Formats: sequence, C-alpha cells, structure tokens
Amino acid sequence: MTDILDSKALVRPRIGFSTNIWDNPAEIVEHMEFLAGHFTDIEFEIAEEAQEVLFGATAPEYEKIVDGMRSVIATHGLDVSVHAAWYGPHTDLVSPDEDERAESVNYLRRAVHFAADLGVERVTYHPGYMSRRSNDVLLDVLRSSLDKVQPLISSTGIQLCIENMGANRPRYVVFSPEEHVELCRSTGTWLTLDVPHLATVHLPRGDYDEALATVAPYVQTAHIADIKGADHTHIPIGEGDFDLWGSLEKLGEYGFGGAAIVEEFAKGYKPEDYLEKALEFRSRWDAEGARLRGEG
Repeated sequence: MTDILDSKALVRPRIGFSTNIWDNPAEIVEHMEFLAGHFTDIEFEIAEEAQEVLFGATAPEYEKIVDGMRSVIATHGLDVSVHAAWYGPHTDLVSPDEDERAESVNYLRRAVHFAADLGVERVTYHPGYMSRRSNDVLLDVLRSSLDKVQPLISSTGIQLCIENMGANRPRYVVFSPEEHVELCRSTGTWLTLDVPHLATVHLPRGDYDEALATVAPYVQTAHIADIKGADHTHIPIGEGDFDLWGSLEKLGEYGFGGAAIVEEFAKGYKPEDYLEKALEFRSRWDAEGARLRGEG
C-alpha cells in the first residue's frame, strides 16, 4: 500500500448531519433522538424554533432540555457540536454599533454555556456582516469581541470555531485563508470549514487546493454539501458537480478526521433528500475507508 493510501486509510473525516436540515424544530430532544438513529456525528444549531425554545426556556425547562440531550448523547455515543445563533438580531460580532455587538457577544456566550452544559467540546460561530469596512478593521473588531468570550472559553475548555463564509452573499464577511489562520493563531480559536463556501470563493480563482491546505491545520469541524459550479446554494450530495469526495480525502491527508456535517438546505429539496443522499455517501465513504484499511 502506498504512503498516500496509508494516509487516506488512517485519517478520514466522519460524515454527520445538522439539525438545520429540518429547520431546527422545537422538539429539540426528539429530533436529536431521530438523527441519532442515523448518525453519531451531529451538529445542533441554535436557530428557528429551537432557538426560541432554548432561549425562552425557564430554568427547569432548560434543565429538562439539557438532561434530555445529554441522555441521547450518552445512549448513542454521539459526537455533538453546537452552532451558535447566526442570523437575526444579536448575531453580528463585528457590528459598528457597540450595543448590538455586546448583545451578539452575549448570544455567543450563551451558546458556549449551552455546549458546556451538554458536555460537548465545539461551538461554531459566524463573524457577522460587512458594513462597508475593510477586513483589517473587521478582524480587529472581531478580536475585541472574542476577547470578551475568552475567559469563558478558558474555563469551560470549549473550542470556539469561526465558520468561513462563501461567495454570492455580499453582506457576509469573507476572510481569506491567511486571515482565518491569523485570527485562529492570535485568539487561540479554531475553524469550522464550510467546504462549499471555500469552493465558491476559490474554485473560480484557481487556488482552491492551496486554500484548503492553508486552513486545514485549524479545522475542528467541517460543513459539507454539494454545489453546482460556484453557486453558494447547498444541495444534496450527488445533485451537483462538486468533488466533495476528493476534498474530504485531502482533508484526511492533512490530518483532519473529525465530523464533516451535512448542513444548510435549499428550496426545491426536502429534508429527506439530504438525509437519503448523506446516508448513501457515507456508506460508500465508510466502505472505501474499510477497504483501504484492509478490513472485510
């Protein structure tokens, strides 16, 4: 077996699924149980009805949710990560408005507290919105926001991971691979690599492989889906023309063996479409991993 094959066999990302494919339903524990019947790697997103339930819960209600989720996690041996609230009020960590930025920091802190209560290790966050400012300015503001979360991160041991944004959405901050690396280095934080997002920015530029190699050492979670061309729209795996398989193999070669989460849905498809295609892809992916390891 070649060295390259050995590398692919030893380290391969694990295919998982996000609660956001079903629009983050209010039945938080029940939906987690449903997904646990299919995947051991799950991302819980604080959004839509789930956000309303979680943030609006009384103390006893919150404890019941946490206890229920912890039970599902323990029973099924899940690896769960939390995705912080990312749209609507109080989700802009680089806002020029100090009050809005402070509230956004508070929302991120709530996500970190929630992850710690669940006993999980990773929280994904979005940086926020452009507001016609340079990336240098935005990075400085973002560092200032993260400084306010740092004591909580240190005390809980949570890995805080910025998600890279993609093309076709001009309001969102798009940092370069080098800027992501510098942010991670300077703040002691990590990256949730949205693979389609990276592709929409860097495939048209012809430097996708270089971008992937640059950020790979900082990746703690990946988001995956298919896309068509450089269109940002995340579609079920196999419905587009993106070489997701090759990207995941590359991430494995770079040492990433963590959760690669199918997430973000598009109009025109049903949640069941994403689930079916994800399960098919995982079956082939795991079978190839077993073959490379000489199993079976």
